[in-house]
Amino acid sequence: MTVLGKTHKFWLGVLLVLFWGCNLPMLPPPPLSVEAARQTLDRWNPQYCKVIEFYGFKQSADDSRLAYVLLGNPKDPAAKPVLSVAQFQLLTRPDGSQEWFLTSLVSHSSGLTRRQGWDNLLIPVQTKPLAVVE
Repeated sequence: MTVLGKTHKFWLGVLLVLFWGCNLPMLPPPPLSVEAARQTLDRWNPQYCKVIEFYGFKQSADDSRLAYVLLGNPKDPAAKPVLSVAQFQLLTRPDGSQEWFLTSLVSHSSGLTRRQGWDNLLIPVQTKPLAVVE
């Protein structure tokens, strides 16, 4: 009777480990730093947008962050800076690794009912610092 009881407990333990192991994330998601988000926005379209001020992140879901930024046009210094919302999403690549991407950049500067910007971006966030050219 003790061998039968131990066998049942063993298989119950195996099932519980499989259940919990399959439902837990394997690796924690990579962090999204302010500097990496700022560099991505600056590199995305350097003729049009330059981050003047980075206000912060809002976590909208586990795999999404909204960044509130003040953008200026470097080609037209007289233009008024625009408050924009940049959406960054954590996507899983086919090899299982996770990476942050800039997926949209939207502004409501022309009024609350009119959105302007780009909703179809897929720009990878690079965490490497910019190279300094001397």
